[in-house]
Amino acid sequence: MILTNEEVQANLKDSQGWEMEGNKWIRKQFILPTFPKAIQFVNELADLAEARQHHPYIIVDHKQLTVKLSTLDEGGLTQKDFESAHAYDKTYQRYT
Repeated sequence: MILTNEEVQANLKDSQGWEMEGNKWIRKQFILPTFPKAIQFVNELADLAEARQHHPYIIVDHKQLTVKLSTLDEGGLTQKDFESAHAYDKTYQRYT
């Protein structure tokens, strides 16, 4: 179920730096210490995404990753996006 604008804003307020991009995506940039660590992090995100059957859009630029989430089959943001964002943030904490 698509979240209302108020629900999206409340979830963003509780998130760890996720931002709106357009009206259907949330995004966050992650900085890793090395390129191999960045790829290791991407692989962990891939495993989480596959287990959840909710796949992110990921851009790898050396040690910087941009991760974007949207529930495309619903046409916008759902609670799945914010649950995935939270799981990705927890995973990232192990790299900092």
